[in-house]
Amino acid sequence: MQRTTKIAAAAAAAALVASVATACSSSKGGSSGGSANPADTIKFNYGVTGVVNPSTHKGGTLVLGGSQDLDSVDPVNQYYAYSWNFSRYYARTLMTYKIGAPGAQSTQLVPGLAAAAPTSSADGLTWTVKIRSGQKFSNGEPITSKEVKYAIERSYALDSVNPAGPEYFSSLLTDGKYPGPYKDKAADHLGLTGVDTPDDTTLVFHLVSKYGEFPYVLTMPQTAPVPIDVDQNASTGGLNYNTHVVSSGPYEITSYVAGKTIDLARNPNWSAASDPNDPALPDKITVKTDWDPNGLDAAILAGTVDAEYDGGGLQPADVAAVLSNPAKKKYTDNPAANATRYVTIDQDVAPFNNIHCRKAVAYALNKVDLVNARGGEIAGAKLANTMLPPGVQGHTNANPYPTGPDSKGDVTMAKQELQACGQPNGFSTGIITVNTGKGPGFATALQNALSRVGITTNITQVEGSKYYSQNLQRPDVMKSKGFGLGAAGWGPDWPSPFAFFSQITDGRLLSATSSGSNYGRLNDPVVNGLLDQMKANTDPSQNATLGAKVDAQVMSDAVYIPYGFDSLLIARGKNVTNYYITQAYNGEVDLAALGHAGS
Repeated sequence: MQRTTKIAAAAAAAALVASVATACSSSKGGSSGGSANPADTIKFNYGVTGVVNPSTHKGGTLVLGGSQDLDSVDPVNQYYAYSWNFSRYYARTLMTYKIGAPGAQSTQLVPGLAAAAPTSSADGLTWTVKIRSGQKFSNGEPITSKEVKYAIERSYALDSVNPAGPEYFSSLLTDGKYPGPYKDKAADHLGLTGVDTPDDTTLVFHLVSKYGEFPYVLTMPQTAPVPIDVDQNASTGGLNYNTHVVSSGPYEITSYVAGKTIDLARNPNWSAASDPNDPALPDKITVKTDWDPNGLDAAILAGTVDAEYDGGGLQPADVAAVLSNPAKKKYTDNPAANATRYVTIDQDVAPFNNIHCRKAVAYALNKVDLVNARGGEIAGAKLANTMLPPGVQGHTNANPYPTGPDSKGDVTMAKQELQACGQPNGFSTGIITVNTGKGPGFATALQNALSRVGITTNITQVEGSKYYSQNLQRPDVMKSKGFGLGAAGWGPDWPSPFAFFSQITDGRLLSATSSGSNYGRLNDPVVNGLLDQMKANTDPSQNATLGAKVDAQVMSDAVYIPYGFDSLLIARGKNVTNYYITQAYNGEVDLAALGHAGS
C-alpha cells in the first residue's frame, strides 16, 4: 500500500499549536492558480504547484474512477491514503488539511468539525477540543461531542469491527485497555475514561505522556462522528455500519455496491457556514471502482472521467505514449509522492525467523526491475536503500545492503547469507500482492530476482481493498499459507519520522490476531525505545536524529527491504476544475477541492 498519508516535510512540533491557529485564520490561498487566464494552467505539471482550472462554479456531477474499492466505507477501517482523501466527502474529522492550497500549503492544519485549534495543558497531558455547535448528521440527528467520542471508542473494538486503521488513540490515551463500545458496560456506551465530554461541544483528551504532535492525530477518520443509536443497532451497526454510514460531511452516500460503484449526493443537513474549509462544488459524485487500469487512463485523457480517485497514476504501458504526445502530456502531473515501496518479510514464516534468510532476500533484490515494474523512475519510483523517504527529516543516503553497482542484486552476498541461515541451496516461500495495477509486475520481478539464488516462490494475487486487512495484517493467514514475502508501501501519517515509523515498527501494537500495520511482526526493544524518545521529544532536529537511528535499526533487522521512493504520473480530465496535487494525501489529487466545468 501506498498505505497511508504522506506529508512532504517535518514541522516544528514545539510551534505546532501556533501554526494551526495561523492556518485557521488564513485565506484559501492558491485558488487562482497564480494565473489570470485559466487556460494558462492547462500544462504539464501545473497541478503540483498551482490550481488547474480555478473556478467557484457549483453544480453538475463529478465523475471519478479507480481500479479498486475503498479499503472500507466505514472510517474506522480506513488506512489507504486515497480512502482518507475520499472519505472527507462524508466523514468530517476534528482537524483536517487546508483545501484549495497546492504545494506545501496543502499540509496546513485547519479545523474540520472542531471550532478552533486544540489547546494543551501546561504539562502536555491534556488536550481540549471545542466542536462547532448546531451541526447535524445526514439523518437529522444532532452531532455532539459524544458522537465523536463514540467514534474514537470504535477504534478500540478489535474483536468487533476489527478496525484496520491506525492505533494511535489506544496507545496515546489513558485507559488503553478499554474494550470498545460493544463491550462497554456503561448505559450510554461512553465508558472510555481517556476522553471526557463535559458538554455537547467539548472533548477533553487525557494522554499517558506528553505528545506535541497530538493535533495531527485529530485528522484521523476515526474522529468522524458516528450516531450511537445507528451503530448499536444490530442491523445497521458494527460490521454492518460499512453499508449504513451516516454522513457528517457535505455529501452522503446514496448508493454503494462493494467493488463496483459509489454514488454521493449533497447532504441536506450540511451547512457551508459551519464548514468554511470545504467548497463542496459538485451536486453529485459518482465513482466506478472496478476500471481496468489502462482503460481508466484512456477515459481520463479522453475527458469522460474527471480524475482518478485511488492514487495509482498512469500504468507503465501508457507512460511513454502520453509523455511523447504534447496534447496528452499537458493533462498530466508528475509529483514525487513521499512514500516508500518495500518488500515486507514476515519473520514468523519459516525460514524467515532466521535473519540471514531475510538478508539473503535483501541482497538478491533487483531494484531496477522492481522500479521498472512500477513504471520506472518518472511514473513509478526512484531507487531507495533506506525506509525513510527524502521528504521526512532523518532521511539518509545509507545503503546497508548494497545490491551491486547497477542495483540489480548481489548474488554472491545473497548466497553467503543463505549459507549462514542453513539454506545453502535456497528454499521455497510465498509472495502475496494485489491483483491489479502494479502488483503483479512487482511479484514477477521479485520472483525472478530470488530465483537466481535458489529461492523459489509461488505468487498469490488478492483483491486490493482486502489485501492488508485480510492478509498482511493477519498472522494466522500469512503463516498458514506460507506468505513469507509481500508488497507494501508506506508514507507518514503526518510530517514527522515518528508518524512514519510508529505504526509499522512498534512491537507493542502487535496482538495474537493482528499485526496492525507492522507486517514484519517487528518487536525490537531498541526500536521501541527510540520511538518512545521521539514521542516525548518536541525538537524536530533531535527527532530527525532519532528517526535516522530508527531507520538504521529497522534496516539491520531486515524485515522491511526498501527498493523505491514513489513517483507518479497522474492524468486529469479536461472538464475538471480546481485540480491540484496535495502533499497531505501521498501526492494524490485533492478530491475535496474538485468541481466540474460548465455543468
